[in-house]
Amino acid sequence: MKKVFVFLCMAGALIGLSSCASTKNAATLSSLSGEWNIIEINGAVVVPTPGEEFPFIGFDTQTGNVHGSTGCNRLLGNFDVQAKAGELDLSGLGSTRMMCANMSVEENVLAALSRVKKYKQLEDGNMALCSSSKRPVIVLQKKK
Repeated sequence: MKKVFVFLCMAGALIGLSSCASTKNAATLSSLSGEWNIIEINGAVVVPTPGEEFPFIGFDTQTGNVHGSTGCNRLLGNFDVQAKAGELDLSGLGSTRMMCANMSVEENVLAALSRVKKYKQLEDGNMALCSSSKRPVIVLQKKK
């Protein structure tokens, strides 16, 4: 019985460390500043259709402005720069509405962004945008 309890405790600790609630990888608001490629959505690697640009998002942490691209249309909006560290609400973003040959990447980007409530720095330098359930929905990689 003791072994089962120890195993459950270790499993719980591992899950806790991988969530966006982890303080180990807590990120400051300034760490979001700049432009980021959207490289993963809901655990799936983002692969743009030939002829479409890679989706990205940019944060101006001084003004709270957000800009970017879904791979087809432009993103725009803002976020609360006064929010607690690690909290980020992107549910109010808007986008242009051009038709594209393949709308699946755009639909995935917009759906995932609407669920973002938190962020954290990952060990590899990437950034995770997480849902209210603290699960990463988007992984960002800093643009060079």
